[in-house]
Amino acid sequence: MALEVENCTNPFLPQLLDQIFEIYRNQAESGSLTKEESGKLFYDLSAFLGEELVFRSLQLLDDYIFTYYYFKNKNNLYVVELSKGSEYFRVLPRINYCKCDFFQCHVLQLPKGILYQDIPSGQVGILEDWSEESRVSFTCQHVLALRLHQFLCPGTKTSEQYLKKEELKNLQKEIFRD
Repeated sequence: MALEVENCTNPFLPQLLDQIFEIYRNQAESGSLTKEESGKLFYDLSAFLGEELVFRSLQLLDDYIFTYYYFKNKNNLYVVELSKGSEYFRVLPRINYCKCDFFQCHVLQLPKGILYQDIPSGQVGILEDWSEESRVSFTCQHVLALRLHQFLCPGTKTSEQYLKKEELKNLQKEIFRD
């Protein structure tokens, strides 16, 4: 199912990604996704999003804790925090946005000078270890890791916290605040 991103226009990328997950949804929900099917899922995602992005997202599943912040019941909007020690990233499920450096530079294509005014020119930045083919992307490893976490391992390395309505709104606003 190798998909050529170059042949797709941007409005169709979310639907194509949804189709990849939909192919494996029944097996994942029933807990009967085999290693072979998981391998096919990762292959399809790698063909569509790039091997490096999928690999880094899978590493986050192993290394990070996923905290779900809810208001009252789980049907309401919520925020998910991926954390490891003092490092954390907050994302909204089903929203392709993250405040991480990779998303800002390689998804939104914002120039480094705007975001990283404190980095002297010529100094290697933290994004330099990404391969050249990963320099333009549809999403980041945090957004993809959340989607994979919800799809493959719900409840694993997960905590839940219920917040007051105002606290949850503040968390959501913080995600988009620059």
